[in-house]
Amino acid sequence: MSIVFESDAIKADPSVAATHVLLIGCGEYPSLAAAGYGSLPPLTSPPVSVTAVADWFLTGADAMPTGQEKEPSEAFCNEDAPLGSVVMLASPVGTYAAPFGTSVEIARPSITNIKAAYVAWLDRLNLNPESRGVFYFCGHGISDGETQYLVADDFGEDGADIWNSVFQLTMTVQATLRKAKASLFYFIDACMELSEEIINQLEDPKALIGGSRRGALTTTDWAIIRATTANRLAYAPDGGVAHFTQALLSALRGHCGVEHPSGNGYSVDVTRLRAAISEFLEFAQADQKADRQKIGKTEGDGNWTVPMHVLSKRPSVMLELDVTPPGFRPVAQAFMEDAGLVRDTKPLATGPVRFVKEHGEWTYGTNSTEPASFPEQVFNRKLLTNAAVRRLIKVN
Repeated sequence: MSIVFESDAIKADPSVAATHVLLIGCGEYPSLAAAGYGSLPPLTSPPVSVTAVADWFLTGADAMPTGQEKEPSEAFCNEDAPLGSVVMLASPVGTYAAPFGTSVEIARPSITNIKAAYVAWLDRLNLNPESRGVFYFCGHGISDGETQYLVADDFGEDGADIWNSVFQLTMTVQATLRKAKASLFYFIDACMELSEEIINQLEDPKALIGGSRRGALTTTDWAIIRATTANRLAYAPDGGVAHFTQALLSALRGHCGVEHPSGNGYSVDVTRLRAAISEFLEFAQADQKADRQKIGKTEGDGNWTVPMHVLSKRPSVMLELDVTPPGFRPVAQAFMEDAGLVRDTKPLATGPVRFVKEHGEWTYGTNSTEPASFPEQVFNRKLLTNAAVRRLIKVN
């Protein structure tokens, strides 16, 4: 287990309310081909994606030296459950350079290491019902058409039972709900592609931990947010952050939230976060015509109002504007205007433009630098509370 951060508060008293994070990025998969599963190649995105998520958690005030922290619109913040620990497993195995200057050797996400890290994560979460647990996985995932299975990095190395390195996600969570007390957030950036091999196994892969179907749940506020829908792939640029993870981080960076019950700040909960991820996932595939990745089914219980992250300022909307027909772009410009009639204008000569503004009521539209070409198109006092909005304005 590779602990990349543990707060002083947790070291002094492990039972204080805190956010405990377990990050897993499986990319190498050195034994897939030898096991006869060459259709599941090594992945270049998981180590990059898991590092990006770790950086977001660790560049806030809880982990960084005073004066070097990023604002809540750029990094993790939750005064009710400050960052308590971050554990990372990633392959290829290497060193993680933490934003606060420490380098940590990262353990491989083998099934044994994943199980050990999961049990330790659960033990921390059992100590306080006001804590938050964040589980993030990026790597190979498969499906029997309904259930998602996640593939550890050492798949294929146990010749007697290669499926020993695959675990069933939903049953893992169900077992956890009868042991943990904290609120739980699972983010799964993995495919759900149908696998005939998994269907034909005599015995299904098991959960990471054992448990009974009987007994009252000790956790009643939890959710799993998946990167893709049943029988579909999740995508990533070669060597870059995966589309779902990028959408997740974009959403967390100040683009969703609702006023905190205390009146101080804005809560980022599952309800707002899922909608924002979906919107940014659409933006990432603007030019993609076929097999567009859509956010998967979200499992969970509770009101989904427990804040995972808290912003200090009102969330922002990213508004993209363009004109059609595109032949008008060389003379067109887009604008946004607030209630005080202060207008922000950007030329459209090189294509669509984006504005980032606080949630609220805005006037937007387009006009021409050559007034005779087309009249100004104005959309007055539109309430913008989405994370990301695209508008294509038709001009004559």
